[in-house]
Amino acid sequence: MKVRPNTAVLNLILFLFVATQWINGQDLEYVYGSVVDAENGEPVVFANIHLKNREVGVISNIDGGFRIPIAYKTLGEVIEISCMGFETKEILIDVFLEGQANIIILTPSSFELSEAVVSAKVKKINARDIVRYAIDNIPQNYSLEQFGLVGYYRDYQIENENYTNMNEAIIKIFDAGFASKDNFDNECQLITYKKNLEFKIDSFTKQPYDYEKHSKIIPSAKMENSGGNEFITLNIHDAIRNNKIKTYSFINDMSVDFVENHRFVLKGKTNFKNETIYEIECFYRNTDYYSEGKIFIGATDFAIHKLDYALFKRKKPGELDTAINAEERYSDGFNKTKRELIYHIITEYSKGEKDKMYLNYISFYNKILVQKPAEFNSKFVLDLDSRRFMVHLNRMPENVEKIKKSDFKIEYKGKLLPIIRIRFFEDIRTFKLTPHFIKKETGPILNYLFTENDRLEVSDLTYSYGNIRDSLGNKLDEKKYEYLHQYREFFTQETFPNLSDSIPKDSLMLKDAPLDSKLQPICTSCKTDNYWMNTPLKKISN
Repeated sequence: MKVRPNTAVLNLILFLFVATQWINGQDLEYVYGSVVDAENGEPVVFANIHLKNREVGVISNIDGGFRIPIAYKTLGEVIEISCMGFETKEILIDVFLEGQANIIILTPSSFELSEAVVSAKVKKINARDIVRYAIDNIPQNYSLEQFGLVGYYRDYQIENENYTNMNEAIIKIFDAGFASKDNFDNECQLITYKKNLEFKIDSFTKQPYDYEKHSKIIPSAKMENSGGNEFITLNIHDAIRNNKIKTYSFINDMSVDFVENHRFVLKGKTNFKNETIYEIECFYRNTDYYSEGKIFIGATDFAIHKLDYALFKRKKPGELDTAINAEERYSDGFNKTKRELIYHIITEYSKGEKDKMYLNYISFYNKILVQKPAEFNSKFVLDLDSRRFMVHLNRMPENVEKIKKSDFKIEYKGKLLPIIRIRFFEDIRTFKLTPHFIKKETGPILNYLFTENDRLEVSDLTYSYGNIRDSLGNKLDEKKYEYLHQYREFFTQETFPNLSDSIPKDSLMLKDAPLDSKLQPICTSCKTDNYWMNTPLKKISN
């Protein structure tokens, strides 16, 4: 049920509380809100918060939070809060208190469990038929003409419930329309860009994917990221827009493969903005992977409103996950799960001019595995003057007196080189290892190593250490593997159904360069008054 503006203040359950998050001078440029579920008190993730009279707005964060420029409050604007599966509400923004967080409670909409019926023919159809009709009707329900979108984009990682490597931008998209095969040829402009330095920057987790050295990978999957532009990576994973080409595994070419690859179950019907929507679950299984998803389809026109798709790896018996931060989490509120989630993609479209569907938001999550350098590390040196091996440490080892010769294993071309004496020099944190030169088997090798020789292949000389640890328990030269969570998200703030602007070529986004590249042009002449960055709080949970 929709609440009208003149009764919104009386009928809306609106709670206000003083935010525990410190609000600085810059934050006072906004009014803050948080959307929660009336039944369980959980955040309502990716709810639409739109200024009704201007058709601009934002999407709530994974903690349900959002912010709106305070200028709209002085204009007496009305905001509309909507989310699939919840009743839509309208609120006078003037009700919001400044300097405090305003909590808005959404009530789940009624849910009807019934068999799908095509009203005109009174013909019963199943879930698979509904999905097939929806895909066949994409040309009728989505704009075939050129259109534009302006939205808030961000990519970030999450480590121990903290955001890291937060990049934010306002981006304008020029889309040729659904008559074109895909959005690869779309042009974009960076209206504003911000590397948010208030959040942690981690150079190791920020690096490009590397499947050769395995310094950063997506476990059980592979994704090419040419040039490191995460925004482009996000857009090519819109399976609805790119329904005629292969997007991500098992959705593949949506117009051909999606219906054939999956099992579908009609869960029921719900109401969204006075429209009946089918909620259909989809499943896929093979020996190595399985997926779970939902697709929301209009009961009258078969327009696809939302596709929510998650892919998991099927763990083999006895397979353990020992990396740090291995607890898997969804992008929709960070619900814990014991399964190994590989990626989770949510795409939502909403109706605009002439009832055509336009992108509302897209969120793409994938797990990453990063190899981090050892915290307790060494530098191995051949000292030709003293004819010793030197092991320089970056910090003091624990229990030096218990460290033995056998803790040092040095080999040349697979041949173990014997050590007759070790000494530790605390002032320079260095072990000096004296090798056994007079042994018949290894003497010639050692003499060769400790002689200046241009032909010496360093890769033939290997070394490793036993259980040598520092006071924090870190093992010497032991690299650590850490799971983190990578997100890319775009939230439309304004739609231009009949965009015909020509774009100066010198203002186009470089698709093969990261957004933080110095080569990326910023559109200094673009209008920015109506758009803002919905920067999340620093920590997901308090």
